[in-house]
Amino acid sequence: MSETALRHVEHFTNVIGPRGSATPKEQEAHEYCAATLAGLGYEVHRESYNSPTSGWHPYALAEGVMLLAVALFVLMGIGPNPQTGALAASALGLITLITSFLLITHRPSPLEWFLPTARSQNVWAVAQPSGEVLERVVLTGHVDTHRTALAMQSPTWWQAYKILTLLLTVADVVLFGLFIWGLFTPDALPRTLALYLAILPLIALVFTLQPDFTDFVKGANDNATGAAAVLAFAERLKASPLTNTAVYLVNTGCEEVGCIGLADWIERHAEADALDASYLVLDNIGGKGSDVNYVLDETLLLPVAADPDLVALAETVAKENPQLGAKPFHYRGLYSEMSVASALGQAALGLLDFDPQTQMPPNFHTARDDMANIDPAVLERSEQFAWAILQKIDQGETDQKEIDQEEAAP
Repeated sequence: MSETALRHVEHFTNVIGPRGSATPKEQEAHEYCAATLAGLGYEVHRESYNSPTSGWHPYALAEGVMLLAVALFVLMGIGPNPQTGALAASALGLITLITSFLLITHRPSPLEWFLPTARSQNVWAVAQPSGEVLERVVLTGHVDTHRTALAMQSPTWWQAYKILTLLLTVADVVLFGLFIWGLFTPDALPRTLALYLAILPLIALVFTLQPDFTDFVKGANDNATGAAAVLAFAERLKASPLTNTAVYLVNTGCEEVGCIGLADWIERHAEADALDASYLVLDNIGGKGSDVNYVLDETLLLPVAADPDLVALAETVAKENPQLGAKPFHYRGLYSEMSVASALGQAALGLLDFDPQTQMPPNFHTARDDMANIDPAVLERSEQFAWAILQKIDQGETDQKEIDQEEAAP
């Protein structure tokens, strides 16, 4: 199957090229997905939605608000009524804390109302089983690519970014405490401490503004591989449909700006035709030097766990297929569509591959993420692992019926 997937990876990467979220190139990638699915005989669905144009803007705006709070706190503190500045700073600091909490828990933030948006889309189809539908699986792979964010250009920068994220959270909480302190005292000490602590939100502002002044990457591994695998599975499921499992083949948009595409798809379909579905997220599954992994949890600041039943199933598949070398992984510092699906109440498992040395996907959000750094063998093993999981899910309902019958027998 990897030859089929590689052909799609090459088209996404070299024919279409960089596919920024909510850009014409992302739309071109979706047109390719739609044409491929239609050519295989599927009924193709297209759904559009509004999306932010940057995943960094909300964080930049939040830290900008915090810096404004510090400025008011310090500058108005030298006036005749310093409590007025402290009150304004407290209000702005609270807005920053609430916004940050909403962002790291994958919920909409009011600050996003003030940020630019554009239209994007999802393209999807359903591979019906040969028999009665007893199980449903949503197989998702996003087509869009990221920019060359400074934080991802090397393992050193990545570690520095993760430390900064943690320190920034502490600094924002402490700053809010200083603002509250300032409500009760005209003393200069809380204002002086706030001025020093403001260095951290200032550094964070640079980190969060920088990416949007850079180019989009080709994204061979992230995520031409996942999008291509969805199309390759579409072809395989036409030739060899599952027995009792309907597979929703979803090529999403705008993953790189907050997984907006999958969130929109879940909002439209999770309570109707995809009720009680299992979500398998295909992302970064062909990079050189990476292991085949299944993600146990993802942590931006707070951990989001994969569905325990799907994790147990992946563990079983890994043990039964040792030649695939599939290993569990704890994703630290960022997140995939798995986190958003889980936050929205869906049973989800991330199938992402990581470099065991750097703990990052290979060439993550860099100009090096091109066809030269795709490993067909890793892509093949990743696809085989996902296929084995699909087959296990397909057997689940039948196996449970047999267990129920045996327990009911006298």
